[in-house]
Amino acid sequence: MNEHAAVRPPAEIVLAFEPPFRVSATEVRPPDLEIEGPDGVRTLEPRVMKVLVALHRGLGAAVSRETLGLHCWGGRIVSEDALTRCIMQLRKALASDPGVALETIPTVGYRLQVNAAPSAAVGSPEAASKPRRVSWIAAATAVTVVTLGAAAWLWSQRPAGWTVVDFRPLTSERSFKTFPALSPDGRQVAYAFSESPAGERDIHLRAVAGGEPAPVTSGPADDFAPAWSADGARIAFLRWTADGTCTVMIAVVPRGGERRLADCRTSQSHPTWLDDRTVVIADTSPGRDQARLYAVDVETGAARALTTPPPNALGDAEPQVSPDRRRLAFRRSLLIGADEIVVLDLRSGRERSMTSDGWKAAGFVWAADSRQLFYASNRGGAFGLWRVDVRKPGESHRVSLGLGVTSFMRMSADPTGGIVVELSRPRSGLVGLSPSGEVRSRVVTESADWDTVEGPDGSLAHVSDRGGTADIWVTDPQGRATRVTTRIGSYTFNPSWSPDGQRVVFVAVQGRRADIFSARRDGSQLQQLTNDGHDKRMPAFDASGERVLYVERRGEDFRLMAVSPQGAAHPVPGGAGWRTLQRSGAGVLYGQRRGDDMVGALVDGAWRPLGPVRPSESWAPANDGIYILDPAARPSPMLWFQPWGGPRKRLRDPGPLAYRLQAAARPGVILNEYLTDSIDLGHIRLGPARDQGS
Repeated sequence: MNEHAAVRPPAEIVLAFEPPFRVSATEVRPPDLEIEGPDGVRTLEPRVMKVLVALHRGLGAAVSRETLGLHCWGGRIVSEDALTRCIMQLRKALASDPGVALETIPTVGYRLQVNAAPSAAVGSPEAASKPRRVSWIAAATAVTVVTLGAAAWLWSQRPAGWTVVDFRPLTSERSFKTFPALSPDGRQVAYAFSESPAGERDIHLRAVAGGEPAPVTSGPADDFAPAWSADGARIAFLRWTADGTCTVMIAVVPRGGERRLADCRTSQSHPTWLDDRTVVIADTSPGRDQARLYAVDVETGAARALTTPPPNALGDAEPQVSPDRRRLAFRRSLLIGADEIVVLDLRSGRERSMTSDGWKAAGFVWAADSRQLFYASNRGGAFGLWRVDVRKPGESHRVSLGLGVTSFMRMSADPTGGIVVELSRPRSGLVGLSPSGEVRSRVVTESADWDTVEGPDGSLAHVSDRGGTADIWVTDPQGRATRVTTRIGSYTFNPSWSPDGQRVVFVAVQGRRADIFSARRDGSQLQQLTNDGHDKRMPAFDASGERVLYVERRGEDFRLMAVSPQGAAHPVPGGAGWRTLQRSGAGVLYGQRRGDDMVGALVDGAWRPLGPVRPSESWAPANDGIYILDPAARPSPMLWFQPWGGPRKRLRDPGPLAYRLQAAARPGVILNEYLTDSIDLGHIRLGPARDQGS
């Protein structure tokens, strides 16, 4: 069972689990059945209170009679008289507050309207910028009133279990909306927008209550990873330009101008605001691959290091400051396929690992009490949502969801328990190309599939999540798929064929250790070839099929290693510094060395250079050269062949959805296509689970 199950409707409102909230000058306390307005405290009937809660959840939009029946009467048929009586009682209870109006929408339902907050002063930058584009933001402000006190009550209850108590999509148009970031008041969401999966992105704003999006940035650069300042007036984000320049930018929202904050070297620099004057990013230092966290002064641009990862870790990324600004959570990648979430105490400098078993940890968000973290992990099989109390590291509990098509790889939370997540249906194309670039075969899957390599008979070994976890699969030329591994670790990757096409070798991560495994193509005779746990990648049989070569990383040092089923692992002569490795159909070993974009071959223990490949390009070997794909080329990706002793040759265009090349045993190359046609955003609300443990 994976996360791509059907979305279930929200359950009936349970007043005992509803946090207090405020509408205009009236405080509403659902568990106590009380509202306190200008004329004092009034008690409501339970059904009337449920109607008020449901209308408040509507965030100023019309709530249909059917929705009220679902939320307030448990889906039972409700007479018009019963609903009308509740509305009349509610209007009477709210009559003393002039800032609240309960409107009837003919033939539809009802709407709770709340007076707008005071507008910005005339002459301020916000008031002067693009009034037509900010009208939807003003409308959202007028109908959405929440309190931090409500959030504190909700999170302070520390229930045994959590579940999704409400879900609704925020977007539905066919495009790609990623890197969501909720504003501090929960009323707006900023995100990266693109028309196509490989297109340049712009930062857009959208009201959580609904309405049309408004662009914050536009232009030829690739803008993504927005992060709100604590006052909600500015957004920090990353910008990549066509020449490979990375910059951390700051923009005044919605269209108040932008400026450069700092240069960066990695797309993992995703910013977060430590305070109104400090932005935290993850970045590498010159000449090093390992990323650490830096605090950058937004006034002077001065940077100081916040973390120092262990020498053998890949680095630190994805910083998230707690709501009380006292802690900083981040992801520390130990090796490919193994992560941990670490919390840094910003006063003492002490670090504590929240997870220590090595399972992948992707997106994560803080609860409003700054004591709990919700994070995405594959520790239970498919990626799901988990929580951990920062005072009890290592004690993680799964959150009950009942949601489908939900990715928690990137998410954002507001102070009221709302979380915005990405919604997608993964779809992949595994394409065999001839030496001229013409399509000779294509397999389309309703899953995410990658690391695809072709065997001698045309079968494809690849990684797929179609079974709920990232496992090795083999798909034969007729499209029949066989599962080779079943969750033997937190991650499996980089499959490669034996010369006879009967075995597959790959890397599996178990705990904090990565080792080389092999199995027959039907999944039998699983064998572990190494047992040292060092970071490994890209295994490949040699031409004889007797040895397996692979890349090993120790800190900043890379080298080629070899192992046989009967022997111990040992360094390969001439393999010092190799950071990538691929084998052609004829058994020629190609790769790149650290600090060099040149692709070369290992011939008789000596390095033989072939040609450079840019970091943004993908390459795969052939017997007489390498294929090169530029997925970022405009107007569409470009495919090239680099022969020995000659210039690149342009081949047939691979199509707009091509993103990666892999080796083929037969003449030609394997192309991976990203066929997902849309990524949307959804809003979920967490609450205590009933009748279940964590």
